[in-house]
Amino acid sequence: MPRYTISDILVVIPAYNEEETIVPTVEKIKRYTNNIVVVDDGSTDKTASLARGTGVKVISYQPNQGKGMALQAGRRFFLEETEFEIMLIMDGDGQHQPKYIPLFINKFNSDPEIDFVLASRFGTDDWVYNMPFLRKISNLLSRFGLWVLYFGYVVEDPQNGFRAFDRKALKILDFKPQFPKERYGFEAETEILIDARIHGLKHGTIHIQSLYFDDRISKFSLFMDTWKIPGVMVKNFFARKPWLYRRRF
Repeated sequence: MPRYTISDILVVIPAYNEEETIVPTVEKIKRYTNNIVVVDDGSTDKTASLARGTGVKVISYQPNQGKGMALQAGRRFFLEETEFEIMLIMDGDGQHQPKYIPLFINKFNSDPEIDFVLASRFGTDDWVYNMPFLRKISNLLSRFGLWVLYFGYVVEDPQNGFRAFDRKALKILDFKPQFPKERYGFEAETEILIDARIHGLKHGTIHIQSLYFDDRISKFSLFMDTWKIPGVMVKNFFARKPWLYRRRF
C-alpha cells in the first residue's frame, strides 16, 4: 500500500503577471490532478480572471508582496483543507513540467522518513546547456553557502522552486521570514530550507529538466535576488545559531 497517491496532492501555483502562461500551465497540470490553487500575488494583468476561467481555486490579493508571501497564502489554504497530504509548488510561467508530478509521489513513497522533496536540475543537460550562466553561478553560491554555514547541508538546486512538502512539514514550517518585512520575495525559498534544517527535517531529491524561454523575462532578479539570498543565509546563521541543533542534522 503506497504512502501517498496522486489524490493526496494539492498543487499551489504562485503567480504574478502570468496572463500569457497561466491557462496552459493549469491545463497541463489538470492532466494529472484537478486539485489546484492559484495564488495571484497582486497581478496587474488578467492572471486572476484567466485562472478562474479554468475552474480552479484562486486566492488573490493586492498589492504584489513577493513570492514568499504567496507561498504563505498557499500554505494557509492547504492546512485548512483536510483531504490533502502533500502541497506541491509549481511556478505559473510554465517552466516546471507537470510530467514530473508522479516523481514527487514516488520519492515520498520510497522513504517514509522524507518530509519534503526538492527538484534539481543539477547534473542534467538542462543545467549544463540551458541554464543562464549568471543564474548558474548564483545557484552554486547558494549551494555553497548552505553547505558551509549549516554544517554540511547539501541541497543540489536550492533556487529551484519546484518542491513538495507533506502535512507534517507544513505544520512545522510557517514560511514566514525570520526578519519581518513588507515584501518577501525569492529569498523565501532559501529561508524555508534553513528553517527545515534547523528543525531536522529530511528531504529527498528528484532530477528534472526545466523549460527556458528566450522571449520571457524571469521574475528572479540576478542583481537584487542574488544578493538577498546570501544575506538571508548569514543573518539566519547568527540569529538562529544552527550549531546548537547539530544533533538534529
